[in-house]
Amino acid sequence: MTTLEHSIVMGGSMAGLLAAAALAPHSARVTIVDRDPLPVDGPDAFAPRRGVPQGGTVHRLLALGEARMEELLPGLREEVLAAGAASRAAREADLVLDEATPDEGAPAAADDPLGTDEHDAPDVDEPGTLWLTRPVLEGVVRRRVLALPGVEAVQGAVGGLLTSDDKRTVLGVQLRGGDAGELHGDLVVDATGRSSRAATWVEGLGFERPRTLGTRVHVAYTSQRLRLRLREGAMPEGAESLGQPATGNSPFTIDLEPCGADEHILSIAGTARHQPPTDLEGLLDMVALLPERETADALDSALEGAEPVGEPSVAKAAGAHRQLWEETTDGPAGLVHIGDSAAMFTPLYGQGMTVAAVGAVALRDTLVEDGADGLAARFPRLLGALLDRAWEITTSRDAQIPGAEMLVDGAVVEELPVPGSLVGAASGE
Repeated sequence: MTTLEHSIVMGGSMAGLLAAAALAPHSARVTIVDRDPLPVDGPDAFAPRRGVPQGGTVHRLLALGEARMEELLPGLREEVLAAGAASRAAREADLVLDEATPDEGAPAAADDPLGTDEHDAPDVDEPGTLWLTRPVLEGVVRRRVLALPGVEAVQGAVGGLLTSDDKRTVLGVQLRGGDAGELHGDLVVDATGRSSRAATWVEGLGFERPRTLGTRVHVAYTSQRLRLRLREGAMPEGAESLGQPATGNSPFTIDLEPCGADEHILSIAGTARHQPPTDLEGLLDMVALLPERETADALDSALEGAEPVGEPSVAKAAGAHRQLWEETTDGPAGLVHIGDSAAMFTPLYGQGMTVAAVGAVALRDTLVEDGADGLAARFPRLLGALLDRAWEITTSRDAQIPGAEMLVDGAVVEELPVPGSLVGAASGE
């Protein structure tokens, strides 16, 4: 049932695309705005985008995220497989997830305020069923979303919000660059991620700026795609991937994982300002020098004779960041926030795309149940409750990294809160 005339989604990455898919059945027209072109055909459709600098690193899609994306775009899994992803084997054969990243988390079904049976989720520890790269998944999702009736994309940067005369209702966005001009609509979704300026814009309209929470653990990644010479015995029996978590002897996490198309990604991530090498030779040297000889020997065997595919990909992330939109008592109508614009998670734990999908399904379902009236006031509280579990997992793990800092409104918290209580610390509870 259509409840909106024109919805505008700021940002064409995974959160924005999934939000557009959620809005399409309820809006006569949906426009996605992004600084990058959003190709759906040709080799560029599956190439890393400038606006996604971490696109070349290892990405894990949890089972919950896969299930929610399938809800929004039925048949997506088969299309991703056809585009070059590979099926995973059983979980018990996966050494990386079982040993290197135990308890990988995402919001649990029990945290779902909608409380409906259809929102029962897979176990939060369960990995998805695919080996894939971010550009392939995003390329297939983009193609599917832009093929939906009424959905279009325009290129440009959002320079500000258009509002009613009393500034209490957002009525569209001002574009600069690309397709410059004004876009008018009755709902604006902020999916611009880490670069979101929405808090500043909202404050400029006279509304309360949301409190922020964060962590600083200073993650740095280097990833290299490879074609392995997989000989008999090159990998341990039953293993699809290999990994070594950070230990007391080393602040580096090392992963070798399939990514589809008969290729693998070797990724090394350092925390607490420890920088991995940025070239393949340096990565291989680090593997060879691992103190855990059994793991080092297994990786050496698998990597022998590997051929690089393209150049190494380098990315950094300070940590996690959350804007507590759900705690603001007043805000402009017609504006909601989703994905990294609401909460950005430390990338070590594989939660980001799953949380974006969970949020998009929640946006769809609140439109189904309650319509668009009052959405800007209702949705932040709904999404905030869904984010709490994933945020608790991220902050409790980040707190275990040497030198980790917890932030409230950008300031370091002198005493670390008990895991799970950081939201209360920001609100004075």
